[in-house]
Amino acid sequence: MNDNTAKPGRKHMQRLRIAFSDCDPAQIVFFANYFRWFDIASREFFTACGVPSWREMERERGIIGTPLLDAQAKFLNSATYGEDIEIETFVESWNTRSFVMRHVARRGDTVLAEGREVRIFAIRDPDDALRIKPIPIPEDIKTLCC
Repeated sequence: MNDNTAKPGRKHMQRLRIAFSDCDPAQIVFFANYFRWFDIASREFFTACGVPSWREMERERGIIGTPLLDAQAKFLNSATYGEDIEIETFVESWNTRSFVMRHVARRGDTVLAEGREVRIFAIRDPDDALRIKPIPIPEDIKTLCC
């Protein structure tokens, strides 16, 4: 059940220059790099909102990060090395224990790819340190990001 399905609050822009190593033999961005960039943009979004690093969050509150439950992307236009792109990131909706992040990768006004991620906030499972378990969305973090 969604607590907040209204239009997104804060947005963050992550800028990067595509490297030759980001491309496949056809010299276009290899699709998996968009997922890597979306993951980087997710953490940078939280940093821009004032959320401490995951190391600090684990030390202080036990929160190890925001693992993925689902990731999807739609690839609309190609890009190649040497081009500058921006990835716009925002939380589309907050649920009780999960949230949906959206990413839009652009070169100027051209949309290259759109991504959608379902994530949770997690702690180490107290019964098995090799496992994690979801926790309710921390209200203070949600407030920082809205």
